[in-house]
Amino acid sequence: MKSNLILLVSTLFFLGAYAQDSFKKLPLAAKINCPMLLIDEHIIANRNIITSKEDIEEIAVIKDKPNRETHDFYNLSENGIASVTLKKKIASKTQAELNTFFGLNANNSIYVNGYLIESAKYKFSTESIVEVELVTPTAENKLKQKVINIWTLTQDERVNGCKQ
Repeated sequence: MKSNLILLVSTLFFLGAYAQDSFKKLPLAAKINCPMLLIDEHIIANRNIITSKEDIEEIAVIKDKPNRETHDFYNLSENGIASVTLKKKIASKTQAELNTFFGLNANNSIYVNGYLIESAKYKFSTESIVEVELVTPTAENKLKQKVINIWTLTQDERVNGCKQ
């Protein structure tokens, strides 16, 4: 009996020590398989912002899971991140500007495509905002207050996934 208890405790400790970090997301994000697009390292956008290949200065693809402590984009990386540097400047809004516009506290949390943005440095391409959703707390989403979820994906991409 004692050896079974030791085995159980050891197994639980081992599983806990090597458990993967979970992503902070709304339940609706579970079906999303689209990579996140970052423009100029801090503007969240969708692929429609790139109108021609001549607009692109540099592309980097992050497909490996980064470290949460050293990468502030960690929570956006579940499906990979495409980071693009553009030759042109694009219009964007800060998280504080969006929160204030929708009547929330400027420092309120914001989600993008169901994933929590963990750094205030990220902005949103205004051309890439497909829909803004005000999410109220429920037992399912475990939120403590209303939050904004910015959709950069179309309804079809949310349901059927992104074209590869």
